[in-house]
Amino acid sequence: MEKRRRRITVTAAASIIPDDLLVSEVLVRLPARSLARCRCVCRSWRAGIAAAAFVRRHLELSRAAQYHHPSVLAIPRRIDSLDNRATCEDISFHRLLLPPPGPRRRARAPPEIVHAELVLEKAWPDEGITRLIDPAHCDGLVAVATVTDRVFVCNPATGEFVALPLGSHNAELDHYDYDNFVPQVALGFDRWRKHYVVARYFYRTYAGGGQDDDVGHEVFALGAGGGGSWEPTQDPPHAVGVQRPMCTRRAFYWHADEPEPRLMRFGLRDRAFAVVRRPPTGWNPVDDMLDLEDGSKLCYVHAAADASFQVWLADDDDEELRWSLRCRIDLLDPDPGVQYNLMPVAAADDGDTLVAHAIGTLWKYDMGNQGAEEAVVEMHNVMYGRRDGSKFFLAQSFHSEHHILPYIESLVAIA
Repeated sequence: MEKRRRRITVTAAASIIPDDLLVSEVLVRLPARSLARCRCVCRSWRAGIAAAAFVRRHLELSRAAQYHHPSVLAIPRRIDSLDNRATCEDISFHRLLLPPPGPRRRARAPPEIVHAELVLEKAWPDEGITRLIDPAHCDGLVAVATVTDRVFVCNPATGEFVALPLGSHNAELDHYDYDNFVPQVALGFDRWRKHYVVARYFYRTYAGGGQDDDVGHEVFALGAGGGGSWEPTQDPPHAVGVQRPMCTRRAFYWHADEPEPRLMRFGLRDRAFAVVRRPPTGWNPVDDMLDLEDGSKLCYVHAAADASFQVWLADDDDEELRWSLRCRIDLLDPDPGVQYNLMPVAAADDGDTLVAHAIGTLWKYDMGNQGAEEAVVEMHNVMYGRRDGSKFFLAQSFHSEHHILPYIESLVAIA
């Protein structure tokens, strides 16, 4: 009886609030799962939730919520160390909550067990998905590169999951057999053409990453702006390196290693390449990049030593890319002789807190306080949920990998 009264009260309240106000001020603050049910209430709600303005506003609120309830997206994968091209039928995406902002301490013992919420579990039985992957993120969308020419794109929050058409064959794949090599893809929003874009490089001929290689580049437009096929662009001026690219509001940034370290910018507006300034550092194959402040700044993490890193920042609107050293990070109690890869994952809205992943541990770094650090999650303590209700651990080893990405719940559509 009490539930019935409550339902009548809610229905009566909704009936006296104009639909446009209800959609723009109330529904827009609901999570994606709740909005999926709200779409079925009436036509006006369905149309309002599907509107581009609603999707943009929901994305803005999701970004703001990250500061108060920070989280990352984890993709656990078991790897077949004897077969680099091994596949499995499914892939899962999990939301991992991080400690909220508060007084920072040098080293806090992580909890014994951390529960990761299952966001999406998807089966792809026809051809499978290679166990080795390399994901990229933008506005809640995830592009999954594989050890083939196949690229998948999904929105974990809405459950949309698609396999893009095969692109140009990458001859590099015919020559690489070493562990954990996956060709990179980039994912970003083209604000001039108003659609999301996936970019990938490929080698027409490959002779080891030198000047004699013939490298190409192509993009795929998602959503209504997509033509259903990959579009070739201007070729990169140099061979693309192994580091992951970075996506900002204006461009994709690709590494080049040969004949010397370079940074190549692919402008989304003119679809053209240019060689741009790198930070004034040496080069290390484990260097990594991240965009900050909603794509307005570039963050470059340089491995200066086995467990010591420099964080450099530059303004993406500055064509000259004037880099400045923001902080230095020295890992606490590193294992001797281990070369750590400090992968930047996300940054809090205050612009000073960097979340990074290194050798199975998630860290938070205060870039405004000389890199003071805090270990927040040991990935071998994470318990992942399955759709059938069971749970599992994924021990940190050569036979497994925890891919960590920013998490922003969004309603951005792929198709």
